[in-house]
Amino acid sequence: MKGLWGYPVCAVGVWLGLVTSGGMLAIPPAGWTKEIVFVAREVEDQQAVWLPSEIIIHRSTDLREPLIFRFENPTERTHVFESPGLFESVEESGVRITRPVRITIPPEGIEQTVIDRERMASDATTADGETATYRFYCPLHRADAEMGGRIVVGQ
Repeated sequence: MKGLWGYPVCAVGVWLGLVTSGGMLAIPPAGWTKEIVFVAREVEDQQAVWLPSEIIIHRSTDLREPLIFRFENPTERTHVFESPGLFESVEESGVRITRPVRITIPPEGIEQTVIDRERMASDATTADGETATYRFYCPLHRADAEMGGRIVVGQ
């Protein structure tokens, strides 16, 4: 067997280039995030809903990267996305804090927030193998809790 050094320098360079570039394909870019988009829809009797009405997040795969919720409001009214128990991670006065998710989206506007995924993962872990569920809705235009949706975080 000749070994690696028995080959011409050009062949070794090509081999190293392929190994290096192949390894780079397996490393995700630092800017990767998981983004979930919610869209406001108006329904009968001046009520509104956020779609999709159910999101499933897998703790083992989906919470490895930053989690961004984007809210689109194509309607002519202001809507709010509220989810008791769910927290966002924001920077205020140069300090990163968490606070409950309550986002106001103006007519025909788009807003986004970074979800505190560590807290979400912790909630899912403390559920003893069960799922953690967060309800969400527009508190300005809902008739009852059934008009809202839910975010389910499982293993």
